[in-house]
Amino acid sequence: MTLRRTAVALPLAGAILSAGLLARGLIPSGDRATAFETGASVVVGLALLGFVLLARPAATISLAIALTVFSTHWSDMGVPVSLERVVLVIGIVTGLVRARQAAPDHRLRTRPIHWLLGLAALYALISSIVTGTIGQTAATYGLLDRFGFIPFAMLFVAALVFREPRDRNLLLGTLVALGAYLGLTALFETVGPSSLVIPHYINNPLLGIHQDRARGPFLEAGGNGLALYMCGVASIVAVFTWRDRRWRIVAFVVAALCALGVLFTLTRAIWIGAIAGSVLALLGVRSMRRFLIPALAVGFVLVLGALATVPGLQSQVNKRTSDQSPIWDRNNSNRAAERMVQARPFVGFGWGRFPTDSADYYRQNPNYPMTLVAEVHNVYLSNAAELGLIGGGLWLLALVAAIGGAVFRRGPPELDPWRIGLIGVAVAWGVAAASEPGGVVMPTLLLWTWAGVVRGEQDIGRA
Repeated sequence: MTLRRTAVALPLAGAILSAGLLARGLIPSGDRATAFETGASVVVGLALLGFVLLARPAATISLAIALTVFSTHWSDMGVPVSLERVVLVIGIVTGLVRARQAAPDHRLRTRPIHWLLGLAALYALISSIVTGTIGQTAATYGLLDRFGFIPFAMLFVAALVFREPRDRNLLLGTLVALGAYLGLTALFETVGPSSLVIPHYINNPLLGIHQDRARGPFLEAGGNGLALYMCGVASIVAVFTWRDRRWRIVAFVVAALCALGVLFTLTRAIWIGAIAGSVLALLGVRSMRRFLIPALAVGFVLVLGALATVPGLQSQVNKRTSDQSPIWDRNNSNRAAERMVQARPFVGFGWGRFPTDSADYYRQNPNYPMTLVAEVHNVYLSNAAELGLIGGGLWLLALVAAIGGAVFRRGPPELDPWRIGLIGVAVAWGVAAASEPGGVVMPTLLLWTWAGVVRGEQDIGRA
């Protein structure tokens, strides 16, 4: 499949998937509908299984990344298993096997960064075992996703799976299609009609949080905003790399739609991260500095136009910018985490222990009310409180080394747009991590996958 056909096929596949979800949402309830949905689920499941077994590993992993937007909410759609994990495992295994068969003289070289990641993962695993949280659902999935066992692996695997241009284009097309879906969903959540918000569990006020914002399939506005920004950056990369002018226009429209979606999430940390990531990505590369003023101008026009035309958006933005309760939550949990670090600075309280051990470390501040939360809204402090300065430091060092190594080491010119995009993605993720719990799967997985793509040839050598 040529790059041009791939660029056409993946956005089309995303549209077909959205149409299928829309049809499912419009089916009336009842016994016949249940029987139909059961049969349709079997057919779709078999088709998906056939796809992941026969498709290129790059396509399988790209699909898995897209499916992570529904992570932890499959049951809300009547699906009994976490499809994204099944698809991702198959993609990783087939990717390693097929890469070795296609190029037996090539192998992945273990670099110091891989050993550092392994050491950080081993430390966190031992901490969880020693403190008895290894069998707890939240702690276990936190190790896999938030701390990053699976994202760590993707840094390693992505260098092989996405080393060819057509494979990178598969990922790029998937992210553009995903950005179109998330952007349209955010638009429909904000301006309506709500009947077009698919899947319908997004509209359920009894599920998730942030019911008054664009929260998407994540049911959480911060994670949705970060995913929208990352897909928007991928769309800009497509604008600079796709050859077909028509699809470059489509990618630019998707990028604008994602930018509006970020606004509709009404999440200050995401706004700050998106602005900082975009500015630093453009300023950090000399050839891109000429685009800074036009980019800021386009963003200003989009925001001003949305505030002027979307009913009630201006008042919602004003309400969010003046809302102090989220700041109080973060101040209280951050101060509690800091006291926990002071109490056990080196090894911490153990992975997954903050929800049970933090109550004794909250203090009433005379300037704002005391509130308790189950998670620290700061990934860095959370790791330091639970793993101590040793484990938290290992994780932070690995993060900086992996992302920094991908950004600052020179690589093939065709990877330059990806490298510039990684700056924006990493900065936005880093800002969000300072004010969010980091529990949403997709942004962290995509960050490390993106870094693996950019590292590319750095980690591949001849046997």
